Amino acid sequence: MRTSFARLRRALPWLLAGLALIALLAFGFWRATVPTTPSAFYTPPDPLPSGAPGTIIRTEPITKNVPDGAQAWRVMYLSTGVDGQPTAVTGIIVAPTEADDAPRPVVAWAHGTLGVQPACGTGHLADPFAEIPEVERLIQEGFVLAATDYPGLGTPGVHPYLFGEVEAAAVLDSVRAAQHVAAGAGHRFAVWGHSQGGHAVLWTAQIAADYAPELELVGAAAISPAADLEGILEGSMDKRAGAILVSMSLYAWNANTPGASLAEIVDPAALEQINKLAGTCVTTPAAFLLLGDLQPPRAFLPDNLTDNPAFREFIDTNTPTDPIDVPLYIAHGTADAIIPFQGSVDEAARRCAAGEDVELERYPLADHNPALDYSAVGVVGWLEDRFAGRPSASNCG
Repeated sequence: MRTSFARLRRALPWLLAGLALIALLAFGFWRATVPTTPSAFYTPPDPLPSGAPGTIIRTEPITKNVPDGAQAWRVMYLSTGVDGQPTAVTGIIVAPTEADDAPRPVVAWAHGTLGVQPACGTGHLADPFAEIPEVERLIQEGFVLAATDYPGLGTPGVHPYLFGEVEAAAVLDSVRAAQHVAAGAGHRFAVWGHSQGGHAVLWTAQIAADYAPELELVGAAAISPAADLEGILEGSMDKRAGAILVSMSLYAWNANTPGASLAEIVDPAALEQINKLAGTCVTTPAAFLLLGDLQPPRAFLPDNLTDNPAFREFIDTNTPTDPIDVPLYIAHGTADAIIPFQGSVDEAARRCAAGEDVELERYPLADHNPALDYSAVGVVGWLEDRFAGRPSASNCG
């Protein structure tokens, strides 16, 4: 008995340490599932101030995790919402600290799917640069970086996910905002984005000349772009990850489209699932572990989603089919499990047939996110060439 007690006494510190570690890990997991709530900075004034799109509402210097040789700000600026009325959008601006007599070119970054709730944005996080590729290299090359959060990611409301003109307005107005905040930011810019951000890139390139005629777009780089919305929707119906993307699409459509009614498309059980998934942020992927065994959309949604006229109109209206008159770079992994590779092949072929300047880069066996990683350094070089006025390397034909 004494021996057993002695062993227990010797083991007690280790047992207590183990319990403490388990508790710490559990707390850490719980925290990993809870998005960071945006600060008061992200609550717009009511009423909004008057001004043109791109007008600064407020700024806040970023002092932590800033890349070497850079200065950075959180910004809130005016943009154009779903209803065509002014709306507040946030983002970050990053610029070299070194002075330059010449106007600095601006690179507008458009991020991929994060969620549709205010807390799902990244601009308000302690390290808002973590989700932006090659920030240090962009700064070293003398670029000013403008990275929008899009409406509803940071600011209140449901993010109008895949609403093309709204995404593009937020991107273009981030460039205007950069001109107000970063000394020396010029009017020449390029746009670069991934996934949903690739969708935003295509839309930005389509409307830039009309929406922001004072800016000069020199090139557009769309990585794994959501170009074929109907094809993506159909390809997601049998995938577990599709449950997240389709639910966010339906939820955002329902919240931002007058007259939309999810209840006309899905039954109450499916509506509960959609609301649950749409309340989760991709920025905290551990949160999906709390959702249990995700079912593919076909398990809880009807096959004929696009038979609903209002949702059909949303898909058609927000598929980027208008001409693009600047060099377009598309990169995509051939093993993409989120956005089918064939969509980019078809998009490039269609635009090539229309006489547009398109370069399609294939990454064999690469999945969705790796394609962004693999292409990033090359894209920065491609952007440098566009600003320098060098000939593009279209591989149409």
